[in-house]
Amino acid sequence: MKGAPSRDDGPAKPRTIARGIGRSGELALRRHDAHLEIVCNGAFLVSTENETSSRALVEAARPLLPGRRLDVLIGGLGVGHALDEALALPGLRSVTVVELEPLVVEWFRDHGGEPAARALGDPRVEVVVEDVGETMSAARGRYDLLALDTDNGPGWLVREENARLYDDDGVAAAAATLRAGGVAAFWAAERHAVFEERFKAQFRDVRVTRAVDVIGRHRNVAFIYVGRRW
Repeated sequence: MKGAPSRDDGPAKPRTIARGIGRSGELALRRHDAHLEIVCNGAFLVSTENETSSRALVEAARPLLPGRRLDVLIGGLGVGHALDEALALPGLRSVTVVELEPLVVEWFRDHGGEPAARALGDPRVEVVVEDVGETMSAARGRYDLLALDTDNGPGWLVREENARLYDDDGVAAAAATLRAGGVAAFWAAERHAVFEERFKAQFRDVRVTRAVDVIGRHRNVAFIYVGRRW
């Protein structure tokens, strides 16, 4: 999930092409010019215009990844850019994408075009409809990369239940999903000092990378927290 994009105002308005009730409330899939965006209860979640920061979630982790066959867990399907980036990782063995909302998976399949068809047809890919917090609790030492793009990060939540992903127990659970030398990457709409200290307590070689989505004449900055399991 992402913070709402800033656009130049113009004559074109988003057009709703699908709508339904999800686990978090009313979801809508909208088209704005050439882009798709997902809205929940009137709050913007993610758009294809957020491609740069979505890909950066995986790209920022790449230099720290261990040189072995990789099993990847992605929290949040969105519009599929992080998944697409993960499929290009050297040595990738599997990628599991956990998405809370069944409609998001359905819309990705029906409206995601060739990238969605390619990803969903890749035998290395599994898409699971589940709360990623539950997945992490059950996945001890199973993954080499955890890429978490669930909500807008610790300081700007759309779904309050997601706060548990960023508290002490949530960050510890994230670390526990990883094998020795595994890497975690968390997407955030803004820097968050308390979360940063929690992250540093569970991971080493921590770095915070800026990623910029250019939308019209505006620059939306996101932050990727990356670290290797102790």
